[in-house]
Amino acid sequence: MSLRSKVMGAAVAAALVGCAVPAAASAEPNVDAAVAAFKDLGLTPLTTMPSGRVVSPTVGSADNFGYRTYDQINQELANLASANPSLVTLKTAPRKSVEGREIKYVEIANNVGAYDGRPVYFMMGSIHGDEWAAGEHTLEFIYDVINTSKTNAKVKALLDKVRMIVIPVVNVDGWVRNRRANCGGITPPPAGSTCATTGTDMNRNYPFGWGSNIGVSFAARGLGPGSEPEVQNTMDIVKNNQVVALLTNHNNSHAFFYPGLEVAAGFPADLDSIRGLSVAMANATNNGYTNVRDSAHDYETSGETIDWSYYATRGFAVTPETVGGSTTCNRASATNKAGKAPNYVNCTTGDYTGYVPDDAAADIKAAYGGHAMRDAFYQSLVYSTIASGHSVINGTAPAGYTLKVTKDFNLYTNTIRLNTTPASFSPPQAIPTHLESWMQVPANGKFSFHVNPSVRPVPPYRAEGMVPGPSGYYQESWTLTCSKPDGTVVDTKTVLVDKGQTTDLSLCTEGTVGGSVPATLALTLGAPATFGAFTPGVDAEYTASTDATVISTAGDATLSVADTGANPGYLTNGAFTLAKPLQGLGVVKTWTAPTSNEKVPVTFKQAIGKTDALRTGTYSKTLTFTLSTTNP
Repeated sequence: MSLRSKVMGAAVAAALVGCAVPAAASAEPNVDAAVAAFKDLGLTPLTTMPSGRVVSPTVGSADNFGYRTYDQINQELANLASANPSLVTLKTAPRKSVEGREIKYVEIANNVGAYDGRPVYFMMGSIHGDEWAAGEHTLEFIYDVINTSKTNAKVKALLDKVRMIVIPVVNVDGWVRNRRANCGGITPPPAGSTCATTGTDMNRNYPFGWGSNIGVSFAARGLGPGSEPEVQNTMDIVKNNQVVALLTNHNNSHAFFYPGLEVAAGFPADLDSIRGLSVAMANATNNGYTNVRDSAHDYETSGETIDWSYYATRGFAVTPETVGGSTTCNRASATNKAGKAPNYVNCTTGDYTGYVPDDAAADIKAAYGGHAMRDAFYQSLVYSTIASGHSVINGTAPAGYTLKVTKDFNLYTNTIRLNTTPASFSPPQAIPTHLESWMQVPANGKFSFHVNPSVRPVPPYRAEGMVPGPSGYYQESWTLTCSKPDGTVVDTKTVLVDKGQTTDLSLCTEGTVGGSVPATLALTLGAPATFGAFTPGVDAEYTASTDATVISTAGDATLSVADTGANPGYLTNGAFTLAKPLQGLGVVKTWTAPTSNEKVPVTFKQAIGKTDALRTGTYSKTLTFTLSTTNP
């Protein structure tokens, strides 16, 4: 945010009547545990940026005032991923910026390719593109965690317990153009400097509470709730991961702001833990940051990241306003690009590390000396690993199976102010919200799925309009599915779990029931086949039939009839044999699957010619019926 907009907003807030500033937070055991765990890290103070970046304190506009270009940031992210393949994965957001630029970010964790149910810590920087110090702080924290994990065993151990997702620059077009907004709302996006007075303030574009126009103009709020691709990218990360802590880095108010955004909306239901951790982060800077409050009591806005994230997930969300706090750093000069990109060495590096050169101005030393913002970042990172700050689903399931939790509900915009004179309004708009995240069951079959609570805070923005909070919680449940590696869902459960709770489940546990089938080939013959009387001196064909009842458990079977006696293939009467062969010998039927009690007709034919000599008596033959298989 700019100093000017902060002052103007503060005046608006002060004019409101009957609005209470929240009291100090009550004790929160999970925050206390996080504070103790942070102190136990034993971090070594820094005197330079973690990346080793060194620039002259007199660097000016010819060298971008010491700040990185967007291309340099992307190259450094790629280098970090290449140098640390088991620790860092480079990602590209699914949507390009309004002007068509790719948006890069990284995931950081020990064994980073294992999606094993760890909670997620999400840090994003520079949603306002001209706030370069915020983007630098975000990138340097990536370096900080990677480098420190190689020398500090306790920091390394954190990465067994949490997955970090970090986007140094959300508003990449704004970073390139050195402007607060993107070019959203303009179709097609304008080229060059014509973008300077248009575009969307993306930290007023989130759908929850959007549209009241508090703290934003019609143009700057965007064409619709959550309309900007850059905003949608960040929302996807929150909706598709269990983000238990979110930091959206800005500069330069030297403060920490937490939900809510409008005084009339009231306070969040989890005020004690939200405020408690925000205060703990400020305390971690050795009390260098003392302005800690709900955003509404700094100045009112609508459609910000932190409000949407908290009411969608109940995860902790805060806006660190880095740098600031120094008149020298806030003013423009040959080595300051105003307050948004202040002197890189004295101000931005000083704020991050807590180390200020001896020749820096006194107000810079007072603001940053010994007050490292990095410590606040680590404090929030440690909090993400405290199970009592979120929820845990423990249990057993077959190794390699996929567990997925989902939830669907509506969030709402505020009553939407329309761009008319006189002013007119439309009712709040429902925003269908789908949360979905997954993990893979480890090789030992035991899992711990760290999730945000299924029990969701009742929001102040609803279908009927604004209702001041806090208003308790919705007793909602996660839908948990367990799937085989081929995607087949074999188990579904509903899981209601509140903050600080752990539940234990046995999933996808498949029992067996059955019996064995012995190999069986059974053949039963019906009554003997009889031709009846043959008439001498007459050409005729006689027919005789019987049936065979077949039972086969084999994969294939063949029923055949053979004559294995004397004069095979011919009926005989003592020493006399018919002139023409018996028809119907050979294969009667084949099967390619089991069959049971199947009656198979068996037909024989015998031709008699008028010149064939017939001997008085009975012509007959004993035949062999065979049921066989090659696949028992």
